[in-house]
Amino acid sequence: MKFRFETVLKINKDRENLIKREMGRINTHLQTQNERLHFMEEIAEERKKELNEKMRGELNIDQLVIYNNFFNGVRLEKERQEQVIAQVAEKLDLKKKDLVLAMMKRRTMEILKERDTTTFKKAQNKREVELMDETGSNQWRLNS
Repeated sequence: MKFRFETVLKINKDRENLIKREMGRINTHLQTQNERLHFMEEIAEERKKELNEKMRGELNIDQLVIYNNFFNGVRLEKERQEQVIAQVAEKLDLKKKDLVLAMMKRRTMEILKERDTTTFKKAQNKREVELMDETGSNQWRLNS
């Protein structure tokens, strides 16, 4: 017995798997971007400690300007990185919605397939019972 919408079910399964792979790539990208942000924050924190150490000793104005430029650059880069993370997170949310829809479509097709299979089995069992009844009645007539 072949399910009449088997190709639609297969297409829905393939689409769901494709969306899962895309989600995996987006999620990996999001993790990478979060790691970059974390790395920037760690470097900035190390440089703050380094600056505090140098302030206890001798510090000239050139070094202070360099540190100031560095911290301004880190702040700007951190803002850019947070925007990138927000965009990637938004893409991930959209893919999650797409995945939910794809899963619903696939599940609908699976339910239809289960119903079709159940209907076919019931009809087949009914034919078998009718055949056995007819065979039994023929045997009874022959033996009588």
